[in-house]
Amino acid sequence: MTLLGFLWWSSLALGAAALAWMIWLILARLVRARRDARLGLDQARMRRLFLEIMEGHVDVARQLKAPTRRARLTAEAVLDIAGLVRGHERERLVAALSGLGVEERLRRRLGRGSKAGRIAAVEALAVFPAPANAAAIRAALSRARDPEFRVAALNALLALDEAPPLWDLLADVASRGLQDSLLYESVVRTLVARSPDQALAVFTDPDASPVMRTIVADALGRAGDYRAVPTLMAAADGAELELRIACVRALGVLAHPAAEPAILSGLADGAWEVRAAAAEAVGRIGLVTAAPRLVQALADPVWWVRFRSGEALNALGDKGVASLRLAADVDQDVVRRAASLALAERGVSV
Repeated sequence: MTLLGFLWWSSLALGAAALAWMIWLILARLVRARRDARLGLDQARMRRLFLEIMEGHVDVARQLKAPTRRARLTAEAVLDIAGLVRGHERERLVAALSGLGVEERLRRRLGRGSKAGRIAAVEALAVFPAPANAAAIRAALSRARDPEFRVAALNALLALDEAPPLWDLLADVASRGLQDSLLYESVVRTLVARSPDQALAVFTDPDASPVMRTIVADALGRAGDYRAVPTLMAAADGAELELRIACVRALGVLAHPAAEPAILSGLADGAWEVRAAAAEAVGRIGLVTAAPRLVQALADPVWWVRFRSGEALNALGDKGVASLRLAADVDQDVVRRAASLALAERGVSV
């Protein structure tokens, strides 16, 4: 075969392959569209039946027998409705679905199928306050490795008042590292808000790892319990960088003036991340006495610290703005530009 013939047949083959691929994409899209449309109709029908049950027409529950064999469809429909109703209507619906064996199907769905389906099943099980459901969720949690499913399972246990002890949860999260811990923030914050005493006990426990204490520090700030201020202040001067950052940020969120010594110390920290967090905390708390320190921070070698310091001075009101005006007239170029930028952000002319 000549080179020209080879190129000719190669181009034909590539063209045919591209055409076949395009046809496959079109057919796949059509199939998906039909499946989604059918699923939407099934969900609408199931929601309508749920509403009739909640209105007292319990006899229509027998029409649910076929759809409730599809665990994911049922789970998603339950989640759509259950979050909107309370009281007797919800009790009727839960009782009707329990009588149809929905809970058992959802429990079986926890260990098989797609991740989206397993997450929907575990979230729907939280609607059924039965010990068997909590036990099934705990068992699925012990086997699961996917963090998204684990968080969904923990939220379900929280809804059932069956959450694991805070120490156990933190130890498990800490073993996965701080990066993965971000997924667990909502769970940890809820547990800490429910029991600040338990969180403080974990935070001050000498056996708690730096990662565990860092996670708790953030949650203590969000919990709004001022008893945590002295504990966070003591830890804000520790050796672990991430813990210092978390403690300073938490003190800023708590916004208690008693944290001033730790915040001022943070402004002089050797790590720029701590200095930036401390500058932000000054603005949150409204520490007017720290304005001169913030003006000095406008000369920080790190741009983010300078930016946060300018924001904090703006947050301090008239005294902060007056300090920025003075800083905008100094001979030091970096300070002048940082102050001018902060004033411009506030809409104040230099």
